[in-house]
Amino acid sequence: MRAIALIAGLLLSTSAVAAPAERKDVGEIMQALGMSNLAGSAIGPLLAQLPGMQDQDAAGMACASTQVSRLMGEQFQQGIADAFGDDGAQLVAEWKQFLATPAGTDMARTFRATAAAAAAGKEPADPGVDEATKRKIADFMGKPAFQRFMQAFNDNEPPADFSQRIVDALQRECKIALDPEQIS
Repeated sequence: MRAIALIAGLLLSTSAVAAPAERKDVGEIMQALGMSNLAGSAIGPLLAQLPGMQDQDAAGMACASTQVSRLMGEQFQQGIADAFGDDGAQLVAEWKQFLATPAGTDMARTFRATAAAAAAGKEPADPGVDEATKRKIADFMGKPAFQRFMQAFNDNEPPADFSQRIVDALQRECKIALDPEQIS
């Protein structure tokens, strides 16, 4: 009887540990890596090409860019959290633990510098990371937490109603009316 109680306790404690990632936690990782506004830098020129946006003034374009950028950021965060699955909280914990180390700080700094250079259309500068730190970063990059994050980031597909969400946000927040069919 006691063995059954111990097994049941182990099963319950194991299932309690497995938990999906929270979108806000994924957002914190993206923020640390400088990935939270990657879409934002490309939004302006794309929005300007949409029918119905050519007549917008600078304030209308800024509002639209802010709203679309926010929605895309939330979509990326949720997509990664969903892709992490039931062990997402553990993967986030591994990320946070690594980012709190000197090697994690260097990796995050390098990612941010690379993202900033890409947004500015420039080549990233040499991060100036020593060989021991590079090995620690490479070790983390080989782990499932990193691999699954990057795979989810690259494979992130917006939901079927994403165009409608954009149209709704632009109408509500910016008073801009667009047809969801115009957004693809």
